[in-house]
Amino acid sequence: MKVLCTRDNLRRGIAHCERSIGKNPTLPILGNILIEAEKGILKLVATNLEIGVISTVRAKIEKEGKITVPAQLLSGIIQNLKDEQINLEMEGQNLKIWSDNFESKIRTIPAEDFPLIPRVEEGLTWKIQGKIFAETLKRVIPSLASLETKLELTGICLTLNKDGLAVAATDGYRLAERKIKISKKPENDITLIIPGRSMQEIERIFYEDEREISVTTSENQIAFQGEDVYFVSRLIEGQYPEYRQIIPSDFKAKMRIGKDELVNALRLAGIFSSHQTRDVKIKLENDKITLHTVSGELGEQSSMLKAETEGGKLEVVFNYQFLQDGLQSLPQEEVIFFLNGSEGPSMIRGIDEKTKKEVEDFLYIVMPIRQ
Repeated sequence: MKVLCTRDNLRRGIAHCERSIGKNPTLPILGNILIEAEKGILKLVATNLEIGVISTVRAKIEKEGKITVPAQLLSGIIQNLKDEQINLEMEGQNLKIWSDNFESKIRTIPAEDFPLIPRVEEGLTWKIQGKIFAETLKRVIPSLASLETKLELTGICLTLNKDGLAVAATDGYRLAERKIKISKKPENDITLIIPGRSMQEIERIFYEDEREISVTTSENQIAFQGEDVYFVSRLIEGQYPEYRQIIPSDFKAKMRIGKDELVNALRLAGIFSSHQTRDVKIKLENDKITLHTVSGELGEQSSMLKAETEGGKLEVVFNYQFLQDGLQSLPQEEVIFFLNGSEGPSMIRGIDEKTKKEVEDFLYIVMPIRQ
């Protein structure tokens, strides 16, 4: 193998792959990246057996071949090189990496030992702009369950139906859902659960890609095909909670308020809040709200904010971090907060700056802390 490639192209290909490598003492090759030069194309491949990535890199192929090298070592070298042109060349069992001012040789493992990356070719295929999908994932990922007490909650739920695509995440205490349009709607409703780690990688890979990506689903896998990257992940088996049943249709009170103002008040509340419960009491009355926190060790504090309120007086206690996460997932400057006191879930939506109406494609549900 002998390849000439630009440093930036190689960096981008490695960045697509390096967080998908595996750490398995019994399969050390999972810590490697497969480099394959064939038919005028340079491919970089990584897998941990649950997810797999194939990144296509523009390069001049002088001699075909394939080999695997330690991902962390390769990344460290390429990230620190200053020369714009990088040469990759096999010398015996070593990969020689050299440029005008640098040369190194890396020990390799034969490519034949590297696991195959499956191609998902049969199933429903639909398209969506990469940036829109990645931005949607960024907004719902904070609501993922972090502990595997229930495996389904560690994944993101995709629901495809005649209305489009709904992307949701919940940990049982809060819920985030966004609805977006897709190019092809299924004949029957389809629900998929994709591991949270896989979706975090998709968000990172496609966040700045304004081109369309193609998504194909099969019985137990899902694949995302972009112009220069292919990503495949297993699906989580199981039944996702019927989360739409907890979305309330009636509320006791509501308020409209500036998002940044409320986020800043929650940050102040967090200074005095209990590290265990992270509780903050919100009191709603007469076009103002009060955020109050008490600490047996530190003292107490209150913040008063002006807001447009409806529904009379109300008090409710929340986890302030959950509220912050929800507010920061909204791009709008003004939000509307629907409250049910301590008896049921509350909901946050953004307010469109031009129409001054609720933005209905995204909602954030948060449960109160019962006192």
